Amino acid sequence: MAETQVIFRLDKRLLKEFDDTLKISGFKTRNEWFRAAIREFLDDVERKKVLQKLRKLEVKGLEEKDIEELVSKWRSEKK
Repeated sequence: MAETQVIFRLDKRLLKEFDDTLKISGFKTRNEWFRAAIREFLDDVERKKVLQKLRKLEVKGLEEKDIEELVSKWRSEKK
């Protein structure tokens, strides 16, 4: 796996605060924290994409009981 270096600039006070809270948060290094933050961000983005697709599928006036009836009908026809 090829790695790419990412460089951030922080003022010294902010970096010290960050380093002080890393271990409290359970991370051993800045890199470990950064990788976890990126993974979490990408998971959130993927979840939002799926939710947007689901919202487009909503049909006004269609209730859960209607969906249950459709599924039951479909299953009985399939048998």
